[in-house]
Amino acid sequence: MPNKIGHEAHYNDGKHSVNVKLSLIEFEEDGLFFVYSPALDLTGYGKTHEEARDSYNVAMEEFIKYTTNKKTTAEVLANLGWNVSKKKRISAPSLSELLQSRVYLEEIFTEKQFRKTDEEVNIPSFA
Repeated sequence: MPNKIGHEAHYNDGKHSVNVKLSLIEFEEDGLFFVYSPALDLTGYGKTHEEARDSYNVAMEEFIKYTTNKKTTAEVLANLGWNVSKKKRISAPSLSELLQSRVYLEEIFTEKQFRKTDEEVNIPSFA
């Protein structure tokens, strides 16, 4: 596996944004490579590590673009278990919280060889 999962999600609408650290899980199953963000419940996949990273980056960019354009970022993050305050402070759920709420994450941790990395991502601020 590569030394680091490349994570580049870009969205810039000229307003303020927040940087958060996300854990990414990389694993292989049935000849395909996966990059999974438990905190955002986003997955990218491909025939190679690079294709999986590229697929994940597209999913991340589309997630940010869609929720920002629809003005649902805070609502979607809260539904995913994030702490979102009225002071525009956000924090991702802890790994232990995610293990309790995402059954397939426990399956990855107990049944597959995987690699976890932490990546910083920029999320546009919301009103």
